[in-house]
Amino acid sequence: MISHNKCPLCGAGSIDVLHECTDFLVSGKKFPVCICTSCTFVFSTNYPDEQESAAYYQSEEYISHSDTGVGLMNKVYHIARKFMLSTKLRMLRKASGLKTADVLDIGSGTGYFPMYLKKKGWECKGIEISREAREFAQSNNDLFLLAPENINDFKTGSMDIITMWHTLEHFYNPREYLDFAYRILKKEGLLVIAVPNHLSYDAVKYKDSWAAWDVPRHLWHFNPDTIQILANEYHFKLQQKKRLPLDAFYVSAMSEKYKKSFFPLFKGMITGLISLCISIFNINKTSSLIYFFRKDQ
Repeated sequence: MISHNKCPLCGAGSIDVLHECTDFLVSGKKFPVCICTSCTFVFSTNYPDEQESAAYYQSEEYISHSDTGVGLMNKVYHIARKFMLSTKLRMLRKASGLKTADVLDIGSGTGYFPMYLKKKGWECKGIEISREAREFAQSNNDLFLLAPENINDFKTGSMDIITMWHTLEHFYNPREYLDFAYRILKKEGLLVIAVPNHLSYDAVKYKDSWAAWDVPRHLWHFNPDTIQILANEYHFKLQQKKRLPLDAFYVSAMSEKYKKSFFPLFKGMITGLISLCISIFNINKTSSLIYFFRKDQ
């Protein structure tokens, strides 16, 4: 098990346990989530090492790898994903100013985002750690995804855009990926990172039952300040922030399910709507945020 006795972001030794969170998806085990009292970075601890982590993704309910459509929640997810694919492409066009681009998607799951970009005439390669997800993408979507060990095959300054849609929080060595992103992005290239935000209304409401803690798969839990601290280390300048508007609804519904509420989808929709409305007045309260960073020369 991997433990932290100091902050992985700033190195301070002043850390407190914020929550004892349950792995609702696979093991039922509890994992501490800690906060640095110096920089406010939140992180999981006492989690399995990388070699043992695969066992915690082995669930039909882990939809980004299994692509299951069983159950009402997963059916809703599939509908939302179709909407968000076109939304993400519009965001990339507007933020980059490009009509087409060379894109690398890190953490592609079953490959729907790279496949969608290709259909729209963009060049997009994908990297995915899960062998099962890569095989699904190959057999069901006719899409070849690279394994992480192929990451060093990319030439310096070869990509216009790198995307990480809800993947940075999973990486055992997030700094390595940011260093890699800086190397292969072109001058003033765009790095797009989407992560949950533990300062959101739904996170505060659900406390240790908030679905986006997702321990022990999520190792790092960012807020708008701490992700900028990390990005600044690798010379990425924040260009803008955007909401992932549907995440609050899905995460809230899953949180209600974990709490064993009656009518979890209905209750989650109400909480998600409240969270979204609050975020309209304060984007830093959004359930999930997309950060658009420019490679800073």
